[in-house]
Order: sequence, then structure tokens, then C-alpha cells
Amino acid sequence: MTTITSLPAAERTGAPRGASRVRRVLGVVAAAAALVVTTGLPAHAAPTPVPLAPLPGGTFSGAYGLDDRGVVVGFSENRAGQRHAARWTPSGRVTDLGTLGGDTQSEAYTVREDGTVIGMSTRPGGPDRAVKWSPSGRATELPGLRDATVTRGYVINDAGTVVGISSTPAGVHRPVRWNPSGKVTALKTLPGDTTGGVGAVNDAGVAVGYSGIPGGVLTSMRWAADGSYRTLKPLPGDDSSHASWINNHGVAVGHSYVTGSDLIRPLRWDADGTPRALRLLDGDTGGSSWGINDKGYSTGYTYRPGGEAHAVVWAPDGSVTALGSPTAGSGEGYQINRHGVVAGYTTKDGATRATAWRP
Repeated sequence: MTTITSLPAAERTGAPRGASRVRRVLGVVAAAAALVVTTGLPAHAAPTPVPLAPLPGGTFSGAYGLDDRGVVVGFSENRAGQRHAARWTPSGRVTDLGTLGGDTQSEAYTVREDGTVIGMSTRPGGPDRAVKWSPSGRATELPGLRDATVTRGYVINDAGTVVGISSTPAGVHRPVRWNPSGKVTALKTLPGDTTGGVGAVNDAGVAVGYSGIPGGVLTSMRWAADGSYRTLKPLPGDDSSHASWINNHGVAVGHSYVTGSDLIRPLRWDADGTPRALRLLDGDTGGSSWGINDKGYSTGYTYRPGGEAHAVVWAPDGSVTALGSPTAGSGEGYQINRHGVVAGYTTKDGATRATAWRP
């Protein structure tokens, strides 16, 4: 299975502000943990959220990705008050993955079935560096483009290809791909565009993301394994979109919007590129989808005019189901595995915790 979180929306997408974002400062935290939640499951099975405990001494945590075994990755505050990449076993035991040498903070975005984890490492005033953690926990830097100030790895596929972003010296993000030996290559953006990013790659090496101009129109992109690309259209009436995930059948998800608007809409692209709107929860006005499994179930959030987000799962027919929150506050789903287990977060009054759901 291919894996990501769905990753930091604000950095990965350039989407309008107002809706929840992925790379946020998360708040306070959590209790016990075990894996959890649902789609593709009987309609009567009510999703049960289970918070994932932070590292010892920490007060908050957040989850971005998981694999088909139920291992979850994300980040947690540690005893020293630092944000460190974290990994949770299916039984809820948390491990600090640490940082690259000289850094003090890190985040993990996805995990492959063999235990390889992809993410980033940084320190105050220092560059963001892409990291690959081996199954044993050894951290190795993935090199960025020349003089990059920001480099992050987001997803690794079964063949060992990693995708993410690496910036120009001025900090403008560019879409990149690393081959299994760690060599980085910039992917093409549309002529005239200066920025871009890659959100996910499937096991065939097909990647999705966006191309655009900072603060301007974003165009969803689909890159083939050979680096050639095609564009993906937004929903009718919109001029911008961002593709965040693609499954092994070539079906992608993301969000669509009008440039400059705070209203974003969740959508799915069929394998032929046809965009289809995903339904919203009653009373909600927008949302985004961040992950889709090979069965066609996707996860993300929908939100109300005030901005409160609700973690959801969409069935292959586009119908939507709310994922419960232990705090009755906001929440988002970032990744869904083939068993329907969802990883994400829930929060209320600034207190945020890594959360997983299962029936």
C-alpha cells in the first residue's frame, strides 16, 4: 500500500485560509490508545475515536499517516517541550523517532508496511530537512535542491520512491521526487508557474500535487513515473484545485475552490481525470479530502461557516459519514488504510490529540 497524510495543507497546497490546515500547532492531549475506525464497514457500526497518547511528559500529539498493519505516525510534544516525530503501534505504544543531527524538532508523515517512515527534521532558524527513518529507527537525510531552505518528504511507495517538496533559496516550494537510492529530481510545473508540490505517489510511481503561482491560481497535477504530466480540472465554477492523494487505481482526491475565496470543496477525480464533488455533512459548507484507499473510501473533513472541522469518511459513491470526536470539538482525517482505519486528530478549545477511529 502507498502511504501519506495527507500532509500539511498550508504548505502543501496553498489553499485558501479559513478552513483547517494540516501543519498546525497542536494543543493538549491524550489518554490511552489503540487503533481505530471505519468505512467500508457495516452501516450500523458507529465510528469510535480513540486518542493516541503523547510521548512521556508531552501534552499534545497529532497523527498524519498509517499503514495497513495499523501503525500510526505523526508527532508529539516530548518532555522537553519539543515536537518530535512519533510512531504508535496498533496497541498504542508510542516511540520517539528523534531528529537528524543538530535538529530539535521533527514530524513524520507516512509509514510503509516494512516500517520505513518519511518526514522532516528542523531546528529554530534552521532549514527544514527531509528524513527517511529506517524500520530500526535510523534517520537519514534526503537531499534537497541546491540551497533549499525547506525540504520535506511526504510519501514513500512500495518501490522506494519518495515525493515531497524542496524550495528555492528564496523559500518558494518546488515539487520533487527521490529515487530509491535517494537522488532528488525536480518535477515539471506548468509553463510560467513558479511553485508546486507533490502530495502522494502510488505504487506505479504516479504522483499528484499542484502547480501555481504563490497567492494565485493552483492547478492540480498528475505526474507519470517518467515525469510527464497532465492537469486535473477543478469542480465546475472553480479556478483552482489541489490533489492530495492517489490510490493504486489512479483515483485521486483533494479540494477545489475559487482563488481568493475561503470556501473550499472536497472532490474526487476518477482515473480518467473526471472531477466529482464529494458530499458535505448537513450544515457544513466546505471541506477537503486528504486520503483514499484502494477500495475507494476516502477521508478528510467538512466544515461549518465558523471554521469548525468535522472528520469524515466518504464511500465510493460520494456519500459522507461523520467520524465521532471524544471531545465533541473539531477534527480531521488524513489517511485511511485498506481496512478502513483512519488516522487524524481531534481538538477542542485548543487541546489537540492524535486520534484513530474504528467501529
